[in-house]
Amino acid sequence: MAYCVMCGVKLEDGAVQCPLCRTEVLLPSHVVEKPAEPLFPHPLPEKGTGGISKTSKGIIELILPLLVVSEVTIALTMWYSGNFSHSFIPLFSTAMAALVIAMALVSRHSYVAQTTTHLILVSLYLLGIDGSSGPLSWSVIAVGGIAILWLYAVFTTTRTARTCPLGSASLLMLATLGYLAMINLVVVGKLSWFFPVALPTSLVLFAGVGLFFLLFLTRKRTRLPLADLIFFNLIVLFLTFTALDLFLNRYGSGIWTLSWSVSLFSASVALMLLLISVSVSRRIRRFFTSQNRHS
Repeated sequence: MAYCVMCGVKLEDGAVQCPLCRTEVLLPSHVVEKPAEPLFPHPLPEKGTGGISKTSKGIIELILPLLVVSEVTIALTMWYSGNFSHSFIPLFSTAMAALVIAMALVSRHSYVAQTTTHLILVSLYLLGIDGSSGPLSWSVIAVGGIAILWLYAVFTTTRTARTCPLGSASLLMLATLGYLAMINLVVVGKLSWFFPVALPTSLVLFAGVGLFFLLFLTRKRTRLPLADLIFFNLIVLFLTFTALDLFLNRYGSGIWTLSWSVSLFSASVALMLLLISVSVSRRIRRFFTSQNRHS
């Protein structure tokens, strides 16, 4: 970096004269001009990358001795009280609690990483508690519900789900149907109510959700009226419960009839007529407004 000896203006690299006063720039013969190099030739790593922070390491180092002391204390207490055969649950629960805290500090501090880690640890805990008393039973249903929760609450926020919405929606529908079939198999031992009740009711719900995406989210206008959103969701919900009542009566008594869902069906029809009338009135008003503008 050089400056003019006459006026002090900053000179560019390789300049032969001052751009302001036109004074000739003389470079001594023994001086060799080299291109300037940055202080740090390589970009510095972002803060927090490259390992665990000192605070997290300190907490983990504190958790480990506390875990050992707790496990030994619980084991000795259960031994002297004569209940050592039932000590698995308190020992396992203490170890899983320490593991949850440690994994929360070690894993990446993002929604997907933290939620996935905790749901996996909770699933392992439920499987361990259930398996300690014999073959797995209720924990299979609970872990399946956790997996469905991860798909709806975590997977839908990932880049993969956003780039492939149709495939993600198909995955969610298949996973939901698979979970219902698994509940039927675990509780009853065979697929009894899944095909006559759960499957058609789920198809009604999926059809309503698909119709919602088709009618509202494919509009050219990005702004969605809140009233339309609420009305359509209520219609889909009421029709789903109506279908559930209809298929339950068919499965239980063998007749196609409605019992407790008559009011829900009537409300869905009323909301549907209201939503259609509001939509038609908006179209008519928009038509005449655009006509007045062009005229």
